[in-house]
Amino acid sequence: MDHDLSKLNRNPAQVIYISGHALESCLQPENCVEIKPWKLENDDTQLLDLIPFLEYVAMARPSDIRAVLASYQGRDIPAEFIERSKEHQR
Repeated sequence: MDHDLSKLNRNPAQVIYISGHALESCLQPENCVEIKPWKLENDDTQLLDLIPFLEYVAMARPSDIRAVLASYQGRDIPAEFIERSKEHQR
């Protein structure tokens, strides 16, 4: 089933879609963050690992989240966010 974020009646510049199948099922891949599907494993912390990034984005309120997500394309967002935060603190 395809997920069309335009049906949310929200500004697409302010929407992040997080899913284990985000890039397969979303019609707006520029809004998607794909994570490993959760399988009741104790060491599965991908969604929890995203929290610092999501909190930062919520506080920073970028004008277009798609540009932020594009800057992380092909990277592990939680790990890259930590690295960027460390560099910013220097």
